[in-house]
Amino acid sequence: MMAPCYACGEPIRLGDIVGVGYSMFGKIVYLIGRGERCEDIPVDDWRHLDGGYVIQTPEGALFHCAHEAEMALLDRAD
Repeated sequence: MMAPCYACGEPIRLGDIVGVGYSMFGKIVYLIGRGERCEDIPVDDWRHLDGGYVIQTPEGALFHCAHEAEMALLDRAD
């Protein structure tokens, strides 16, 4: 099974900085389908979702993005 990729062809990684739409951006902190997450992200808060990505804004807010096609890679994880 291939790892999910951005439209540019790069694989999606935990910690990547992404843009979603024209006004939201942040760091990927949870890859729901793969079960990869940052330590401080509580799984129970997102358990009801079948897949997608949890993104943390620079202000600390968390939001869900359902599809990789909605995200654009802005900066690669360290």
